[in-house]
Amino acid sequence: MIPHQISLGPLSIHLYGLIIAVSIFLGWLLAKKRASLYKIPQFIFEDPILLAPLILAIIGARLYHVLDYWSYYSTNWTGIIKVENGGLGIFGALLGIFLGFWIIAKIKKINLWSVLDLLAPSLLLGQAFGRIANFINQEGFGPPTSKPWGIFIDSSYRPPQYINATHFHPTFFYEAILDGMFFIILLFLSKRLRIPGQLFGLYLILYTLGRFIVEFWRIDTWMIGEVKVAHVLSMITFLVGIWIFQVRGKKSVD
Repeated sequence: MIPHQISLGPLSIHLYGLIIAVSIFLGWLLAKKRASLYKIPQFIFEDPILLAPLILAIIGARLYHVLDYWSYYSTNWTGIIKVENGGLGIFGALLGIFLGFWIIAKIKKINLWSVLDLLAPSLLLGQAFGRIANFINQEGFGPPTSKPWGIFIDSSYRPPQYINATHFHPTFFYEAILDGMFFIILLFLSKRLRIPGQLFGLYLILYTLGRFIVEFWRIDTWMIGEVKVAHVLSMITFLVGIWIFQVRGKKSVD
């Protein structure tokens, strides 16, 4: 099993956090290289204000996870801040990111839709790469499988009902593959969908479609009764994406 951290003398590097950091950097680097396409000034990428969406994304992602596992965190308050152990919900992160870039657009007087269009491929790239962190922490996998691509899960991470199973569906890799495909699609269409907001709307449509499908294999996600919360949020966000795509499509290029 891949170790969760690497020790370099007194310094310990948590691989989960390292992978998330690299995924953020890749998204930032891609956005910086594509900024001219949306007339976004380069100085924005060196401005400390970019910490706003990052911080809000982490808070939102962690809040989603904590609510998901409230039965545990309600009696283990100190565990809430231990992000290095895993536990970041993408829907909470997306809400934080949107709020953060809304703040940036207001302060810097930049077209919000152009910022979101620039951000869309970067999000998918970061999400695809970031799913490797789930593999490192052995979380977010699916039910047992005998398929050759099934991954070994250590007994300490297996759900009680599957304690005797050894290999499980790597749902995080399924989602990473879909995100990678959607990333290529958005890059291809980024020079064709020139009405601000349409590319971001398409991102919401594609990502939530992929998440909705993969969610059928997830066995560790937040449920209310027999309904998976991620399925409900995916459907809502999917409809929001369609609405944005259609409404923005009726606008002329700014």
